[in-house]
Amino acid sequence: MAERGLNRSDALYLMREADVFTLAKAAEELTRKYYGGVVTFVNNVVINYSNVCVAKCPICAFYRLPGHGEGYVRKPGEVAAMVERFAKELGVTELHINGGFNPFLTPEYFDELFREVKRRVPRVAIKGPTMAEVDYYAKLWRVSRQEVLSRWKEAGLDAISGGGAEIFAEEVRKVVAPHKISGEEWLEIAELAHKMGIPSNATMLYGHVEREEHVVDHIFRVKDLQERTGGLLLFIPVKFNPDNTELKARGVVARPAPSTYDVKVVAIARLILGDRLKVAAYWLSVGKKLASTLLLAGANDLVGTMYNEAVLTSAGARHSASVEELAEIAREVGKTPALRDTFHRVLAYL
Repeated sequence: MAERGLNRSDALYLMREADVFTLAKAAEELTRKYYGGVVTFVNNVVINYSNVCVAKCPICAFYRLPGHGEGYVRKPGEVAAMVERFAKELGVTELHINGGFNPFLTPEYFDELFREVKRRVPRVAIKGPTMAEVDYYAKLWRVSRQEVLSRWKEAGLDAISGGGAEIFAEEVRKVVAPHKISGEEWLEIAELAHKMGIPSNATMLYGHVEREEHVVDHIFRVKDLQERTGGLLLFIPVKFNPDNTELKARGVVARPAPSTYDVKVVAIARLILGDRLKVAAYWLSVGKKLASTLLLAGANDLVGTMYNEAVLTSAGARHSASVEELAEIAREVGKTPALRDTFHRVLAYL
């Protein structure tokens, strides 16, 4: 069934009814057929340009409202200096950068930010911000989304982060991200970016209030996007951790989803996506041990070292991992680790 391609009803049936071991086995077989036994990841640093955000998403433990004592905006030179240090000391080849919806930032701020990074470390790829940030700043500055993307690309942006996708279904978005763009708008901006030569990742935040049909729908829409544009680099299922979030404080989500659900989500992603797109085992959201298991359930990328990550760690996630630690996660389950760049070109087998 998986090899001939799942339709939505097939996928929903399997996610609801199939046992986790059967799903994992089928997904692993498909992954080995299409991708072999190689597991990739990038050596990257995560820097948030600001934590000031007016979106007030109840899933987020990271943001601070304007005027909050813990709010900050990093100067472009500060960001560039941090990237330069991580490049020299740890060999990072990618800057993953995003922030919030900060109403005080100007187009010139981002011009200077991206240009200064490229001036200091020209070989480091800049990936970010998210589709939601593109939309927010387009509205704030009263320009088109295309103008925002064009300006960022000219200043040095290489790829777009996949964040902000959450779950595309509107009934879920109303609960988890009521003030962000719609799922359709996220897909529209992604398609626009791809057509402009800016590739992106795609994420899916799961383990909160969604149902199986929302997960299946989300993955199929990611697949459809990839078939239209070919501009996606990686699909990243991100497990929701409710700690320090409004959803937990309100009693909507008490605890993280069980690990069996993590396996099902990753496995069904592989069964739906087939050879269209790599699927990530995002160790930062599920933990390093479970990430190894997910590499036997359809995943074949570990995202990155994620030095300095702050958003998920605000909700209790573990911090960064070294290149060797990620390589060991792959080796533990008999896979061959490979260091890649932002565009999934293999730099070295480890």
